[in-house]
Amino acid sequence: KNHGMKFAIIQNEFGEVGVDDKILSEEVKEEVIEVMNGCICCTVRGDLVETLKKLHKRVEKFDGILIETTGLADPAPVVQTFFVDNDIKAKYRLDSVITVVDAKYILERLAEKKAEGVENEAVEQVCFADKVLLNKIDLSNAEEIEKIKKEIKKLNPTATTTETKYGNIDCKELLNLFAFDLKRVLDFDPEFLDEDQEHKHDESVSSVALKVKGNVNMTMLNCWVERLIGQDGANLYRYKGVLAVKDMEQKFVFQGVGMMFGGGFQGKWNIPEAERENRFVFIGKNLDHEFLREGFMTLLDTHKLRFKIGDKVEANCGEWETGTVFETLDEGNAYAIRLDGGEGAQEIWAPINVDFYVRKPKG
Repeated sequence: KNHGMKFAIIQNEFGEVGVDDKILSEEVKEEVIEVMNGCICCTVRGDLVETLKKLHKRVEKFDGILIETTGLADPAPVVQTFFVDNDIKAKYRLDSVITVVDAKYILERLAEKKAEGVENEAVEQVCFADKVLLNKIDLSNAEEIEKIKKEIKKLNPTATTTETKYGNIDCKELLNLFAFDLKRVLDFDPEFLDEDQEHKHDESVSSVALKVKGNVNMTMLNCWVERLIGQDGANLYRYKGVLAVKDMEQKFVFQGVGMMFGGGFQGKWNIPEAERENRFVFIGKNLDHEFLREGFMTLLDTHKLRFKIGDKVEANCGEWETGTVFETLDEGNAYAIRLDGGEGAQEIWAPINVDFYVRKPKG
C-alpha cells in the first residue's frame, strides 16, 4: 500500500534462513535488514544495537524504524535496549510496542504450561503491548472474539485492542502513538531495567530452515504440506516459504499457522531460472529437523526416485508391510504400492520418497 512514508525495517528470523526479504516487491521503498540466526531478545541483541547505530547515520532518509521480532521473542530485552544503552537512548524514542495476535490460536498459546523458569512468550508479548491487533477475526465467532478480548484485558488492562482481517489497518493507527509508558512497565515488572535478568526459552521449540536451488513439483508440494499439517499441525507455530516452480515467472509464496495454510503465486523472479532459490522456515515444538529437510528435497524436480515399478518395498502402514510398487509420481505421491496378499490386495500411497514412508525390504 502506498502510504507515502519511508521506513527501515529490522526483522528478526528465528533461524538461519530469511524468507520475507524474498517476498517483498523489488520496488518497495522500505529498507529491510534481517537480524538472523537467533532470538533478537538474547543471542543477537548486540546486533540490534549495532544496526540501530548504523541506521541513525542515515536517519534523514526514514520516517521511522520498525522492529519486527520473531513470534518467539520476549519483548522485554528488546524494549530495554532503548533505556539501558546510552547511545540508543539519546538517538531514539520508543513510540510503542504493538502485538499482533492470531484469533484462531491465541487462547491456546496463552494457556500453554511451561517448565519452571521458562517464559510463555505469548503472555509476555500481550503484557508489554501498548496496542494489540486482533487478527484473523473472520476465523472466529463473536463469542470467541469477546472471550479473547477479556483475556487480553485481564493480562493488560491499559492496552487498546483493534480487530483486523488479513492484517489490514491504516498505518496512521500504528505510528506516532506516543504510547510507550516506562512507568506502566515498571509497575508490573520492577526489575525491567536490570540487564542481568534471566531469560529462558522453551527448549522444545525450534526452527527448521532450508535454502536450495531447483524447481519444486507443485503437485507433490501440495501432497507433502497436506500430510505435514495433518500429522504435525498442532506443533507448527509458524511456517513460511518462497519457492521456484518450473516454467513459472512468479514466486510461489506460502505461509501458515498450525493447520491453517495458504499459498499462491505473487511477485516475479528477476533472475534466471537456474539461479532461483527456494527458502522455507518452520517454527514449532518437537520438530523432526531431518525429516522436514529430507521431505522437502524430494519435492525438487532434480530428485531421483529410489524405486521403480515392480520393485519390492516395505511400506509404513502403522506397521511395516511388504508390497510392490505399481506406479510412481501418482497424484502427487511418490509411489503407489500394492501390498502383498494376492488378489484384492490393498493398494496404498507412499507420499514422500523417504525411509519414514517406504524403504528397502529388510533381510
